[in-house]
Amino acid sequence: MKKVLSLAIAAALVAPAAAMADATIYGKVRQSLDIVDFSDAGGDDEIQINNRVSRLGVKGSEDLGNGLTGVYKIEYGVNISTNPGGQEFSGSGALGARNAFVGLAGGFGTVVLGRHDTPLKISTGSLDYFGDTAVDNNLGYTEDLLDLRADGTLAYISPAMAGLTAAIALVPGENTTSVEGEEADGLTDAYSVALMYSNFGIFASIAYEVATPETTVHPVVGGDADDHENVRLGLGYSHDMFKVGFIYDTIENPVDDSTSFMLNGSVKAGPGNVKAKYFKVDSDDSTGSLFRTDSHDGFGIGYDYNLSKRTQIAANYVTSEMDDSGDKSSVVSFQVNHNF
Repeated sequence: MKKVLSLAIAAALVAPAAAMADATIYGKVRQSLDIVDFSDAGGDDEIQINNRVSRLGVKGSEDLGNGLTGVYKIEYGVNISTNPGGQEFSGSGALGARNAFVGLAGGFGTVVLGRHDTPLKISTGSLDYFGDTAVDNNLGYTEDLLDLRADGTLAYISPAMAGLTAAIALVPGENTTSVEGEEADGLTDAYSVALMYSNFGIFASIAYEVATPETTVHPVVGGDADDHENVRLGLGYSHDMFKVGFIYDTIENPVDDSTSFMLNGSVKAGPGNVKAKYFKVDSDDSTGSLFRTDSHDGFGIGYDYNLSKRTQIAANYVTSEMDDSGDKSSVVSFQVNHNF
């Protein structure tokens, strides 16, 4: 399947221009050289070359008349340099599923079917200025690891009205295995809703996401009597020379009850930007799960420099400390990005 998909993408890249008139091929190549210090957490210093969410996609639209437009997008993550188990010569540059959907747009808004970011994820995506960097990942202790995209989604995004936009996603679990006497066989086994306002440089959002215990659509839910519930608030302000963003998040599920917040800012400096971030997570997860390891806090700083409209270099630093153990970890990261 992967070989077939690779051949299909290659064929699309060499297709005649006339055949691609309504399609856009795009992508991002993002790589970093990282100096990782795990010494305070019982590990050793490492030098790594990491993929920072490189991707390849095709998107387009068709005018259907009467104000109606057909829209589509197929995007895959391209795992360029991160190989499992330190197998540096394995060549495992696998493709990973990202947003892929088809839908209709018009004066009523946009309706899509397929794989799509949840409204909760969308609601604060513009407020994290370290996205797809070492600072965003926070050494695996990330406060935003539950930003998800869901397979098999029916999603709607309203048109902007006086700066206000609403989004909703319904995700059927498609699971006939009974859990607690129930089956995930409805349209709303998981759902996510968001309300966003953007005007006069101000951005504000509120979002709510739920997955029932019967469904397997959410990675921390299943086999337990409790729902996964996530509430998120976002607030930001943008000026010609600077911007600031704040995200507050609460989570309740069978694995963890936690609250977290993140504050970051960016100031223009010549052809680039100076950025800083502080984050804190308060968690009662004692399982050592993938989603929350322990309460922790940390900060990051960075500078990105635009060599052109498409190519950028960046230097970032992030450190994180676990509250209970006091273990500290840090990364110095040098990154190169190119968009096409």
